[in-house]
Amino acid sequence: MGWIKGEGEIEDSYKISKIAAHVPDLVVYSTLTNDIPYAENFHGVLLFADVSGFTNLTEKFSLSSKKGYGADELTRTLNSYIGEIVSHILDAGGDILNYAGDAILALWTVERVQLSEVISLVVKCSLNIQDQCGVRETEVGCQLKVKIGISAGKLSKVTVGDEISQYFVVIGRAVDEVRLAEGLAVASAIILSPNAWELCERDNIAIDPIENERAVKVRYIKREPSFSVEKYQDSIGTSVEHDKVTRGTVTRV
Repeated sequence: MGWIKGEGEIEDSYKISKIAAHVPDLVVYSTLTNDIPYAENFHGVLLFADVSGFTNLTEKFSLSSKKGYGADELTRTLNSYIGEIVSHILDAGGDILNYAGDAILALWTVERVQLSEVISLVVKCSLNIQDQCGVRETEVGCQLKVKIGISAGKLSKVTVGDEISQYFVVIGRAVDEVRLAEGLAVASAIILSPNAWELCERDNIAIDPIENERAVKVRYIKREPSFSVEKYQDSIGTSVEHDKVTRGTVTRV
């Protein structure tokens, strides 16, 4: 006879799932038995999306909104915009690692041999973001735009702390390169870092070179990625259903 969970256990399981939905998969599915500190090495593709227009939007709301309502309207506008970007990332199998003000860092963990295929998947996701969220008009006449950097390669998750509190950080060349790529991007652009361009399916991604740089600007993708989102998710075995709206809000910053 099978074991049936009691009502309290079901409720606890539900609460845990809701909490886990706000935590990066890299933490949810990590090993908890290692001695601290420790490091885990893996390969992955990083996407760094940075929203521009935030400063102008803040100034516009502060001048045009009713007294006491400007901050709420600003939060709702920015939450809605970032929430849409996050939804595209989650739909493509990405894992939100961190919010940094008006920027988002996302990760696709992958086996080394699948890096080129997953880079195409992330490029497709980035193109969708630019198509749907590249330029957003706001009610105060200010535009929000997003610029995106993509990198790929070997990464390390370093965990420090003690039995009560633990903290993690992701380090590696790919982290440095994704910030470099995003720094080279202008609004509405997608930049592949040197390592991502070296590892990707070059015959499938149309690009423009950047003068004096090894990074490149993405123009379009020629055909649908051969590695589907479903195939990618099956390969990593994640099962946490993320609350897209809540994970997309700036209240998590």
